Amino acid sequence: MSESTHINSAAKSYNDFTALGELRGKAQRNEAGAMRESAEQFEALFIQMMLKSMREASSAMKSDLLHNNAQETFEGMYDKEISMQMAKRNALGFSDVVIKNLSQQKAVPSTSELLQLRQTSTIQNGMPLNAPVLPMSLANKAQAGMALQKNTLKPLPLAPAMPLKLGNEP
Repeated sequence: MSESTHINSAAKSYNDFTALGELRGKAQRNEAGAMRESAEQFEALFIQMMLKSMREASSAMKSDLLHNNAQETFEGMYDKEISMQMAKRNALGFSDVVIKNLSQQKAVPSTSELLQLRQTSTIQNGMPLNAPVLPMSLANKAQAGMALQKNTLKPLPLAPAMPLKLGNEP
């Protein structure tokens, strides 16, 4: 029995196309677990990409004598399994954020629903797309002019310590 659960958990990988087909079927039937599983797989993919980037960043410190293709393959598979287990345990909480955002998007009506609602509604809630253009009157209306203010600017007084110098006097 533990072997069947191990096979079932291994089949939940985002690289397994049959598991992705089953997940797609669940999503079309609107099963609640499908969104959780999709979010976990997305988190696993995100974690695996992070681990891969960290390994590539630290590759400059590795010795060329111990480095080979088999080790790279093993590290890739190990990172994939670690990322899947971390996503199942909700290590980063990224899947919760994805589920929250997707749930909020479900509450928003689609564009086609909004257009259908607008056509059936008798009340106009918004501005018309093309506002009616009214003709401009040609009658000359004299407008009252604006009264000008009297000159209110006054010159600044000279400071008593500053003598007024005219011309080139020293």
